[in-house]
Formats: sequence, structure tokens, C-alpha cells
Amino acid sequence: GGDFYDFYLLDQDHLLFTVSDVSGKGVPAALFMMIAKALLKNQALEGKPLGEVVSTASSQLCEGNEASMFVTSLVMLLDLKAHTLTCVNAGHNPPLIRRKGGQFAYVSMRRSLPMAAMEGVKYREFTLEFNPGDQIFLYTDGVTEALNPAQELYGEQRLLDALNALEDGEHMPVKRILDSVMEELDRYADGAPQADDITMLALRLRH
Repeated sequence: GGDFYDFYLLDQDHLLFTVSDVSGKGVPAALFMMIAKALLKNQALEGKPLGEVVSTASSQLCEGNEASMFVTSLVMLLDLKAHTLTCVNAGHNPPLIRRKGGQFAYVSMRRSLPMAAMEGVKYREFTLEFNPGDQIFLYTDGVTEALNPAQELYGEQRLLDALNALEDGEHMPVKRILDSVMEELDRYADGAPQADDITMLALRLRH
């Protein structure tokens, strides 16, 4: 598939994580996915600012991109000491954040062009607070564009409702949150074939 997720420590205080979706299907998308994943990691491990990481990786993806493929990507850097989350949104679906004691809500953020969509794009980063007890949920459009037998999209509102309907969702293991959303998608599809890759990633800051 063309979806991918990744997460790794840059040092003991900084965790980078991403969810991305490559245009196209099959082997070409899978190969482009592997290249994009490697380029992002290589740039991030050099210690560059997050906006520069995505800008450089995008420029490198443009080289020899005769098939005009592109990658939507949500790239995030969590500072475990400062409790901040630095974000770059390269044309991807908005994430959802649950603050401690609250409910999930979509994060309002500006979407830049997808990576490799155009040469010379400079990606801007922005920073959010992310404190102990907060959670974040990332996904690809295979979730919100899942179809039922009537060919109706699952949509962003149903995803939000499903996350906030979880009993004790604030404390349940994040893997159980992902499993619960997948079970909800299966119920909604009701046997309709899966039209796109489905990728989800969740994170909770414990302390």
C-alpha cells in the first residue's frame, strides 16, 4: 500500500511521528512510500527544524518524479520536556486531540501542498501545547472515506463521534482506541469492499 506511519526518538527528549498517504496504488505507490519515509527520517535525524525537514524531503521527492506522484503527510515532533507538539501539515487530514479531562476535537490547522506536488515549496511549522494526559489521533483518508453498501462516506463527524463515545477512552490503552475505531468502520462498511488503505496512529503523553 501507499500509506505509511513512522515514529522514532531523535534524542531522549524528542519523538517524531508521522502518518502519510501516497497518491496512486500498487507497487509504484509502495515504492514511493518507502522513499518518502526514508527521506523524512534522514532529514529529521540531522536535527533540522521540522519545516526544513519536510521542505527538503519534498524537494528530494520531486527529483525524477516522472509519474507526478505526491504524498500527503502529517509530521509531528513532540518535545517531552517542554510538552510542546510542533506540526507540519502537508495536505493531510486534520488530526484530533483530546485534552486531559475533555473530549476529542479536530485541530484547526492550515494545510500546505502535499509533498512532491511542486518544487520549491517551503513548509511552515506551528506549535501546540501537549501536556501529560493529552491524546492525539492521526489517520489517513481511508478512514473518513470508508463506504457503506449505499456508497455513503463514513466522514469526519462519525469519526469524531466514535472516538468520543468510547467508554473510559481517556484511560484505555491507545491500541484499544485504534481497535475500537476499526471495529466501528467494519460495522459501518457492513460488507462493502474496502476502497482505500486504512492507517491510524494514536499517542498519549503519560508524564
